[in-house]
Amino acid sequence: MDSIVCHDDKMHQVAKLLVENRSNEDWGEIANYRGAECPREIANEFLLCCLIDYRSKAKDAWNRGRHYFERLDAEHKSELWKKIADTSREDWTSKENFDRCKLHWMRPAHNRLWQIAINICAFFEGDARKIWQDGSLFDVLCRLYYIGAGDQISRMIVGALKDCGQISSGRSDVKADVHVCRVLSRVFDGKEISPAAAVSMARKMYPADPWYLDSPLWELGQTRCNSESPKCVGCYLQSQCKYAQEHSLRG
Repeated sequence: MDSIVCHDDKMHQVAKLLVENRSNEDWGEIANYRGAECPREIANEFLLCCLIDYRSKAKDAWNRGRHYFERLDAEHKSELWKKIADTSREDWTSKENFDRCKLHWMRPAHNRLWQIAINICAFFEGDARKIWQDGSLFDVLCRLYYIGAGDQISRMIVGALKDCGQISSGRSDVKADVHVCRVLSRVFDGKEISPAAAVSMARKMYPADPWYLDSPLWELGQTRCNSESPKCVGCYLQSQCKYAQEHSLRG
């Protein structure tokens, strides 16, 4: 029992440090409409960038999405999903279109946007805002799953919408990508953990709102706790991290 209490206490200490070091993420222009409805084209750009933040470096994904969006005319910015849906599957998934759009480095990630666009047009009238308007956080998460956004990306989108004041209440989960999983694994047990286990752990660490752990965990994974040469010295989690302590003992 003592070890379990101690482990819970460590979880809370780590969560406290992470929240204290949380910084605001750049979600683009949608952040300028906190608590107010954003223009349709702004919502489209935001959702597009989120959807291609899949097995890709976040900065690269958002740069690609923004660059693609900037090249569209005003009508297509507003009707982005209709534009994609009106393209035949064959044309959208062709190598020529993949090379021209430059939306993602992986063709499957590019290709799946076509079916997502079909779903947004069919169920939300081609208006991305309708995915998150007039619904609870859970409703929005379900809608994102339903259009095909995927498990972890859907969690990220919901968290981002909360950060930007488009969703006003409710708890959301971390996006358990490789960085989040790696940091949590090293801090606590040193064993590889699955995305599902990382989500569960974050819920236990900070039950008030696990999403608040997402940004600092991701940032640590990107800047310090990389896969091959982690920079433990000077990390604010060093005193709590099992990997850092074992690493220092080895010399």
